[in-house]
Amino acid sequence: LVEHSLYAGPLPVKMYYVNNPIFRYEAPQSGRLREHHQFGCECFGAAEPSCDAELISIAVDVLKGLGLDNLVVNINSIGCPECRRVYHEKLRAFLSQRLDKLCETCRGRFEKNPLRILDCKSPICHEIGQDAPIILDYLCDECHNHFEKVKMYLEAMNISYTVNPHIVRGLDYYTRTVFEITSDSLGAQSTVCGGGRYNGLVEELGGKPTEGIGFAIGL
Repeated sequence: LVEHSLYAGPLPVKMYYVNNPIFRYEAPQSGRLREHHQFGCECFGAAEPSCDAELISIAVDVLKGLGLDNLVVNINSIGCPECRRVYHEKLRAFLSQRLDKLCETCRGRFEKNPLRILDCKSPICHEIGQDAPIILDYLCDECHNHFEKVKMYLEAMNISYTVNPHIVRGLDYYTRTVFEITSDSLGAQSTVCGGGRYNGLVEELGGKPTEGIGFAIGL
């Protein structure tokens, strides 16, 4: 999209991909592979909450088409940079009282990006995160209304969902809607799809400001 300036043409741009191998740089978490393949869908140039719901519905249809049962759609909103600035202050105030209990990696995240601490797989950090303030309580009016409309569209399509305030994305270019789809048919690694809105990604990679949202499913 950025290399060929597709954001300069008609919008939105809707694409899917099935990629060659991807290699994780950091040590993979338990149950994940350093080398992996994935399928995904992307939509650029659409800010409407209906687009968020559309991407979620596509993911559900794909997974159902593959025969996966007992799917649970988990959704959350991580707001915009303005929301997160206020939330980070509240989160740091909470975590500062428990800093010595966090793992070494999360102690390093405390100042730079405390939101990532909530996504840590360490049992101790995970337990601490369960009692932390939730970002849904700090959304600005615009982000709150966006999330409410996403839920409204999902309900209109008869897609059941669970609001999970502990789903986060640690990268700064993510905004507003984030989601994961789980299935209890696969054992411990229950997450079969992850996605979210990343309105800051295209600009960060050198393009002009362009809204984006997508998901990925490991093959």
